[in-house]
Amino acid sequence: MSLLKTARRGLARALPTVRNITTLESTSTGSCPNLRDEFRLPRNFDYRVWFPMHMSVQMKKMEGKLRSVDLIVEVHDARIPVSGRNSTFMKQFCSIRPHVLVMNKMDLINLKKYRQPIEDYYRHEHGVTNIIWTDCKRRYSRALSGMQNMILDILTHEPRFNRSVKTEFQIMVVGIPNVGKSSLINTWRSINMGTKQSAVIEGARPGVTVRVQNRVRVLDKPPMYVLDTPGVLSPSTRNVNEVMKLALCDLILESATNPRYVADYLLYWLNRSGDYSYLKLLEIPGNPTDDIDKLLIRICTEKDFRVRCLTGLTYEDRWDFDRAIALFIKLFRKGIIKDCCLDRDLLRPYMD
Repeated sequence: MSLLKTARRGLARALPTVRNITTLESTSTGSCPNLRDEFRLPRNFDYRVWFPMHMSVQMKKMEGKLRSVDLIVEVHDARIPVSGRNSTFMKQFCSIRPHVLVMNKMDLINLKKYRQPIEDYYRHEHGVTNIIWTDCKRRYSRALSGMQNMILDILTHEPRFNRSVKTEFQIMVVGIPNVGKSSLINTWRSINMGTKQSAVIEGARPGVTVRVQNRVRVLDKPPMYVLDTPGVLSPSTRNVNEVMKLALCDLILESATNPRYVADYLLYWLNRSGDYSYLKLLEIPGNPTDDIDKLLIRICTEKDFRVRCLTGLTYEDRWDFDRAIALFIKLFRKGIIKDCCLDRDLLRPYMD
């Protein structure tokens, strides 16, 4: 049984009935909650469980393809520009081949506030200067054209790496799961080839691509091909905060985490950031709280989220915590919350 199913069954048993729940609502009169010093998960919850076998196997296959690859395009989620990166890419791929870093999902952060600090961070900490900002879901041709021109310029001026005669170019697209690698390829191909048909499978969940794909032609002159690769995580180097940031950005399968823990981390992060806008966005009265159960009860109460449960021989109304959790997390994933950059503390040295 998955961790998610186990947690949901436990939650259903623990939920009070609707008629007995009003006493649990927050009665705090302070303007700020008593904040936790740090975010903690239950001791028996292993956050390193999601590292499917295909990841390690496909990483080796990706390494085997490097001999025929001219350039690496690393796609990254702009909401976690520092903590979400897989350091293995830089060590094993980007140090061997020319490299372009694509910050995707730029529409989900305050670009005016974070673009320069993020670029300064990568320039000072990693020597990375080839950075492109995109939102592949909206198919911005301007950003993709800029990326393509940058790639062609790099390939023209970089050493050939054991490729004496060059009649075509081959690009490898890498990144952690669900950052938009397949969307980038399909958009790139659509703009250049004039077709809306997807060449590689894409989806709104991590783990859609599970193996290194056949190459896809994205440009005729000069001939340019792209290899789509599966998202690869390295959980051995992750701490609790990094893993929860990945889960909050929907970069880890929910079956490997637990939506309640993800919602709890979002609440913790918002309160630590001094952002209490979730109360207004959720249209719930009262003061902020740092207790996820109290917040979920208030959401259920205001939205009248109920579910019918069989208890013994009769049915009872219980609050639908699953629905409340989904609504709360949606505020972040859809960019409804005004500031969705989870690494703002890590970028502070580079901000004015």
